Amino acid sequence: MTQNISRVSPFPEISKSSLTLYSENKNEGKKRGGGFSKLCSLSPQLQEFIGVPHLARTEVVRQLWTYIREKNLQDPSDRRNINCDEPLQALFGVDSINMFQMNKALSRHVWPLDSEDVVSINSKQHEKQHKREREEEEDESNKKEKKQKGGNSGFLAPLQLSDALKKFLGTGESTLSRSDVVKRMWEYIKQNNLQDPSDKRRILCDVKLKELFDIDSFTGFTVPKLLSAHFVKA
Repeated sequence: MTQNISRVSPFPEISKSSLTLYSENKNEGKKRGGGFSKLCSLSPQLQEFIGVPHLARTEVVRQLWTYIREKNLQDPSDRRNINCDEPLQALFGVDSINMFQMNKALSRHVWPLDSEDVVSINSKQHEKQHKREREEEEDESNKKEKKQKGGNSGFLAPLQLSDALKKFLGTGESTLSRSDVVKRMWEYIKQNNLQDPSDKRRILCDVKLKELFDIDSFTGFTVPKLLSAHFVKA
């Protein structure tokens, strides 16, 4: 007599459609060559969040989940849903996101490294696509800021700089947009090797940064917040 034994899946929350999505993503990684463990270029937004320009996709996902758990951002009623804080909202452009949607959303922030096999036209197409995405995100940030403050200034609008920030930049400019200041700040950090070797997300202040921010160290994704005190309101 054949005994009929029913098997209970140890992962009841993972549906067949989710497994299919995982299989498709896995196959896609194989087609591109190197898979998820291959070193990739990160978008400017993801670089600002993690603190490094290149990283394997698997490591990006690992660090992202480390951050989510440290900040207790999983929805208690459904831990597959992530409640985005300000840095994650800047990265994904939403207030909350499902864990499967998050993996898909990361695809536009993780790009293959340039190689001899990559045709230049493809690089230009990628650059145009990411430029368009950045412009859309900056435009959305601009709209949100206008709505909140009721003013005409936005992420790209020129703002009056504090004396301390003008001294730090050393270019003689008295007005710059937020995006330009953030960009120059990261250029300074990388040129002076101020990222902590044990954790690239942490910035170790040199004399100039200590004088500007009055702290010894800070995490990369707090740069915009630290700089906000150095934009003089009209």
